Amino acid sequence: MLERQFVPESGLVCCPLGPLTPEQGQIVECLLRLEGVLPGRRLAAAVELMDGGTCVGTRMCTVPAQQGGDRVDLVITGLRFYLPEGAQGPLTLRADAHYVDRQECCLLPE
Repeated sequence: MLERQFVPESGLVCCPLGPLTPEQGQIVECLLRLEGVLPGRRLAAAVELMDGGTCVGTRMCTVPAQQGGDRVDLVITGLRFYLPEGAQGPLTLRADAHYVDRQECCLLPE
C-alpha cells in the first residue's frame, strides 16, 4: 500500500515509490488519477521523474474534453520512464495538471 501525503496549501501529493535498485534497462511506469475534472474542458498534464534534484524524464499529454453534466475522475495510464544507468536516487515523481479551455467565446464583428 502506498502512503500518500497531501500538503493542502500547495496542492502537493507525495507517493513514495518504495525500494528500487537502478540497473541498466529499468523502467518506472506510473499512472495519474485526475479527480473532479469538469466537463467540456481539455486538460494539459505533465509528469516528471526526478533523480535527487535532477529531472531525468518528462511526459506531457493533453486530455480531451469529457462530455456529460457532472465532474468525472480520469486515469492516465502507461506513463513510462527509462532509468539511465547510474541513477542514484531518491527517485521522485512530480505531476501537474491545468485546464486548457476556459469556456470563453469571442464574438466576431459583423
